[in-house]
Amino acid sequence: MEDHVITLLKRMPLLGALPAALIAQIATATQERGYARDVVVLQKGEHPGGLLLIVSGSLKESCRSPGGEEKVIEILAAGQTCGEAALFLDCPYPMCATTLSNTVLLHIEKQAIDELVEVAPKFVKRMLQELAERQNSIMRDIEAYARSSLLQRLVDFLLEQRRAGDGRSASITLPARKQVVASRLSMTPAALSRSFRDLAEAGLIEMRGKRVILLDPERLGEFARQSPTNLADVVLLPKA
Repeated sequence: MEDHVITLLKRMPLLGALPAALIAQIATATQERGYARDVVVLQKGEHPGGLLLIVSGSLKESCRSPGGEEKVIEILAAGQTCGEAALFLDCPYPMCATTLSNTVLLHIEKQAIDELVEVAPKFVKRMLQELAERQNSIMRDIEAYARSSLLQRLVDFLLEQRRAGDGRSASITLPARKQVVASRLSMTPAALSRSFRDLAEAGLIEMRGKRVILLDPERLGEFARQSPTNLADVVLLPKA
């Protein structure tokens, strides 16, 4: 079992560059846990007992308004971490982390992470990069929501999903149900459906269930760099 955990740890971007001896040491403080869809793995207000790494599947980090409306802050995929800020600050987790599909996580005990910080500068640097990337992503979202139309938010999201893959494929699989994606983009489900329909009618995408085929990525990129004022703008963009 420990050998299996070592193999999984080596595949993690955060840990893969560490010496084999350190990974073997971390493995003794690591548990592999499997979850079904819609299971809360980290509650709001909970003090994380360790670091969560996503082996497969995905999580959403969300919070709720006083009226009970859910706002999805982030969608986390395989290779990413969860709860690291609360872990290092030793403070309550400010959101709720819930699985979006069947998900496998690695839970590394806090003491092992604290010891790793003392002896592995490469780990510290990679962890800081992870936190900085997460912060920059949130800042970009705030900026985009302040200046972008709903349609442009969706276009930016689709292009971001493409970049997160191989950067070349014309096919994207949505990382979560459309209701979750809508919340992530601060849109209503109806507005998201309308935006998908407008892009399809403009000949820019084709919907196949959870798959989105980018029929004209270049025009989508052009639209993402513009500042349209209404949903009709993308329909009026001329083809090259």
